[in-house]
Amino acid sequence: MAASAATLPRSAQPQLASPGVALALFGESVAHRVELANLELKEAREHVIVSVTIAGAAGALSLLTGFACTLTIASVVWDQPHREWWLTGLATVYLIAALAAAHWLSRRLRTWQPFEDTQRQLHQDHQCLRDLIKTATR
Repeated sequence: MAASAATLPRSAQPQLASPGVALALFGESVAHRVELANLELKEAREHVIVSVTIAGAAGALSLLTGFACTLTIASVVWDQPHREWWLTGLATVYLIAALAAAHWLSRRLRTWQPFEDTQRQLHQDHQCLRDLIKTATR
């Protein structure tokens, strides 16, 4: 069974670093966190640029395809007595496709976690500091 910090001899208990060393370690830690946040900011920027480009291309191509399909189907069924049903059905298909694309984009944006690594690292740093303070105050 491991001995608690209270029962260990004074020399075996964890010692806090001198203020100068602690300040240097803290400064280095902050610099690393800033570097990580900067890297994740670049990744986030790239993600947004690619997502907007994909959404723009998909939107433009969908519009062009929709126009072409609508005109083709309208020209085929124009002389038929139930042409409004054909065009209503086509509009319904377009609506379903648009809703599916919106759902896909919404899910993609909802599941994206910007600065995930930075948040995790800051949480670990916070937990480590709490443990150090607990140990030092015993």
